[in-house]
Amino acid sequence: MHPNGLFLLTVGLCSFVVVCVAAGFLAVKAWRLMKRGIRISRVAGPLAADLALRAEQLAKLSDDMAHQTEQVVASIERLEASTRRLQIVLQAFGDGAAPFRRVKDYFGM
Repeated sequence: MHPNGLFLLTVGLCSFVVVCVAAGFLAVKAWRLMKRGIRISRVAGPLAADLALRAEQLAKLSDDMAHQTEQVVASIERLEASTRRLQIVLQAFGDGAAPFRRVKDYFGM
């Protein structure tokens, strides 16, 4: 039994229709996906630019903060040195006032 030409033509046309419908379905899906991508890019573009701007501002703020931290550390070091000098001066005043306290204690004042 050999298939005749009409049967082969029908199978070929049905196959062509199925391929065309599938291609049309994929084209519609691709078109919708492209429209959605364009819409998302219109929304996401400014958001990404804003995010980049904020990242630059954050980098600048972190640099400023690092500089200020260095200044604070230097100020604390100077304050520590001043505190040590003040302790030495207070100890010297205490040692210098010791004879006067002994005289005061001797006289009962």
